[in-house]
Amino acid sequence: MRKHHIYLSFLLLALAQGQGGQVVGVYTLPPTSIRVLNPHLSQAEVEASLRNGWPTADRPALGSSLAYLGNGLFVGSTDRGPNGDCPGGKFFPLSRFAPSLVFFRLEGSALRIERSLPLQNLSGRLISGLPNARGEDVPYANKECRETLPLDPDGLDVEDVAVTPSGWFWMVEENSPSLIYATPQGRIAMRYLPQGLRLETSYPSRDILPSILRQRRNNRGLENLALSGDGRTAWVILQSPIGRTSDPAFDQSLVARAVRLDVSNPMQARVTGMYLVPFSDPKDYPKPNRPRDMKYSAATWLKDEQILLLERAEGGARVFLVDFARATNLLERPDGNSPELDKAGVNYAALNISLPQRRLLLETWKLREFDTDKLEGLALLEDGQTLAIIDDNDFAITGKEGPTRLWLVRLNQKLR
Repeated sequence: MRKHHIYLSFLLLALAQGQGGQVVGVYTLPPTSIRVLNPHLSQAEVEASLRNGWPTADRPALGSSLAYLGNGLFVGSTDRGPNGDCPGGKFFPLSRFAPSLVFFRLEGSALRIERSLPLQNLSGRLISGLPNARGEDVPYANKECRETLPLDPDGLDVEDVAVTPSGWFWMVEENSPSLIYATPQGRIAMRYLPQGLRLETSYPSRDILPSILRQRRNNRGLENLALSGDGRTAWVILQSPIGRTSDPAFDQSLVARAVRLDVSNPMQARVTGMYLVPFSDPKDYPKPNRPRDMKYSAATWLKDEQILLLERAEGGARVFLVDFARATNLLERPDGNSPELDKAGVNYAALNISLPQRRLLLETWKLREFDTDKLEGLALLEDGQTLAIIDDNDFAITGKEGPTRLWLVRLNQKLR
């Protein structure tokens, strides 16, 4: 009886704070050929990819990103394509795969793809998902992890997307990491890189992002993007803390770098803010986690200086309302670009640094319909109360992953 009273007390407290919600729909992508996303691929290439170590070619991943376009239409994105682990790198069984924006609707209990937009340079040449430069994952041709593939300075590993009022696209990606601006036809008009990182891309690129982003962990680059409703301000956030996990001060870190940009002139974007966003205590999750396991994996703009941010770790995900209004802009500090601020144990109050305020909205493990923590896309529907959350099934690279799924969750409070 006492346990029941304790549970009830916590439930009432959560309701009073507006936490929680109810799943009102679960939608699954039916078996779909990879050629639906990439029509340029030949059937022979697809069959070769199966010999190269890809177990199945009919469970594509389109949940690395999510944006809601209104009138029931969503856009998601693939990442760099099917890839699996190799010592010191990744194997790409379908190396000509082009990262794509995928438009779809929800019908019955299914995701129905309307069209796919493979990314291209301004001349119409398709973009690959291969790593850009040495120091990133070594790309291999197959699961034997012996034959290497060439690096590709153009390659993109797209992880979040937003759409401007005029129908252009902003994306963030992990390879270098970077912020990308693309035409409605999916052609890369500009790629913004960290300062000091210059790539010989076939499309325009500039190094304007804070140089500290270059210290992101491997395969933990820019994962989160929120664009204001007027399309003039963007927030981009790293997936994880910076620094090598071999250094205990970084391994125990629980903050991620966020950058605000003025994108009112998309071809001349300007960095206007940089912040440290805190993570939850790993012990808040239902399964054992370390600080290095904490990730931010999706974002969407809410209003003013507020965004929604999806945090995940083993056991589930949490959605937060994050408010930057009173957070310290590190661009205004001489030590703002120093990695010393990212180390574990920093007393931010003593340094007169205020972190963004976070308010918990949702914990997925409390909703029985969620059986995965690999959630990487987040959108808020027009009612201001319903969230769409999509998973990334990694193209079923091990053969054990199920198809892409999307959940609709009606929150206990209206956000706008």
